[in-house]
Parts: sequence; C-alpha cells; structure tokens
Amino acid sequence: MKVLVLDCDARVSRGLERTLRVLGHEVLRPTSTAQARAALETEPAVDIILAAQHLDAGETGTGFLRWAEAHVPHARRVLISGTHCPPDFIEQPGLQWFQAKPFGRRELEALLSTPGPSHPRP
Repeated sequence: MKVLVLDCDARVSRGLERTLRVLGHEVLRPTSTAQARAALETEPAVDIILAAQHLDAGETGTGFLRWAEAHVPHARRVLISGTHCPPDFIEQPGLQWFQAKPFGRRELEALLSTPGPSHPRP
C-alpha cells in the first residue's frame, strides 16, 4: 500500500514513516503542503493520506484533505490531531475520517485495514 504522511512535526512524520515501512508499506513523506500537492500530482496512485490538522503557516489538514479529495478522490484520507476534530471536518465512512493523536501501531494497522470505497480507481 502506498501511504502519504503529511505532518510538519518531523518526529511524528519520521515515526509514522518508520512504522509504516516496518509494516511493509511504501511511504511518501513530504515536508510541506506544497511538496505534498506536488507529490500527489506526480504520483496520484496513493492509497491513503495521513494529514495532521496543524500544518504550515496558513495551512490546515482539513484544507489539504479537501484539495486531495478533488485531486485524488480514490485515496482514503485520515485527519490526525492531538487536540480535537475540527467542526468543519466531515467524516465519510470508509473514505475520510479523524484519528486522535497519539496513536500506536495497533491503531495505525486498524486505519490501514479500514475498507475503502468499493469502486475501482481511475
């Protein structure tokens, strides 16, 4: 499975990358929302996106995931935050949901095993 991890806290994103690789997944770990958008434009075959709510100055995970929904609609999207689920974030069963931080390997494995949409990728 190909996973994009977007978290501006380098410790968090490196930890997620390390765990995902141990679990056998391919990981893209851009360090900014601009790099994440560019990565998804050149490599749209991402299965799941993990995005933190608090990103670069002026950027939010909810805003980035709205962009991702329009550009890579087949990718499952997970908003991760150590605070709360923002009121403007709309969960979509099997496609988009919220995960509170911190979370461990078991929770990460559960996120990855959540069934996605039943329609095939473009």
